[in-house]
Amino acid sequence: MTNRVIGIVGGMGPQAGIALLNSITAQTAAHCDQEHLPVILMSFPGLIADRTLFLEGQTHINPAFQIARMIRKLETSGADVVGMACNTSHSPRIFDVITDQLAKTGSQVELLNMPFETCRYIRDHHRQASRIGLMTTNGTYRTGIYSHLLHSWGYEVVLPDEVFQDSVIHKMIYDPVFGIKSSPMGITKEVACLLEKALAFFRDEKADVVILGCTEFSLTTAASLAPDLHIVDATQVMARALIREAVKRLPMQLNH
Repeated sequence: MTNRVIGIVGGMGPQAGIALLNSITAQTAAHCDQEHLPVILMSFPGLIADRTLFLEGQTHINPAFQIARMIRKLETSGADVVGMACNTSHSPRIFDVITDQLAKTGSQVELLNMPFETCRYIRDHHRQASRIGLMTTNGTYRTGIYSHLLHSWGYEVVLPDEVFQDSVIHKMIYDPVFGIKSSPMGITKEVACLLEKALAFFRDEKADVVILGCTEFSLTTAASLAPDLHIVDATQVMARALIREAVKRLPMQLNH
């Protein structure tokens, strides 16, 4: 085996890790089983506290410590390069603690940063873009993970106001009755309706690119609902980056 082993921290939510694994498989230029990359997915949802609830002060349990332990388990199992299937876990209050914990334990694993990789993908593949829309959880929205990166690279950031963010975009993910996290068997009609409303907002605001900055949004049909918008799915970008680091060559182009 000449390729490095990819590790995925799943469980945030459970389908997000599977979506990342599936995206790695779909983007790998393989012609038979044996040409696909070695991947280890660990999904222990019950161990990892909700990232947005922590960032908003609704729980004092920082999920960083359990995530770091899971990364170490992945490393012990053979993983060389690791990605977390969750955008919100890259908030500095979580991500910085993870990297600190890994350093303290002498970890040698390469941990990729999903928001950084996503912004870099836009820079490299959407060179004419200047206005970038963000669809994220409230945790990612309020901590400005993507906004700070995009501003530092000279982009205008298109964000809804807090009411729209909470009642439309965040609601798609977290509504206790019909939200994506509450409906593991599929996207409900309520989510589909809110998704169309969200995409219409970014269209009206003339966003050049819209980032799906929550891994739950990877489970939707956003790209097919808005063929006139450039949709960049952070999960697909992370898969691409993990492949790059595993084989040190670029995978196939994304569709959007």
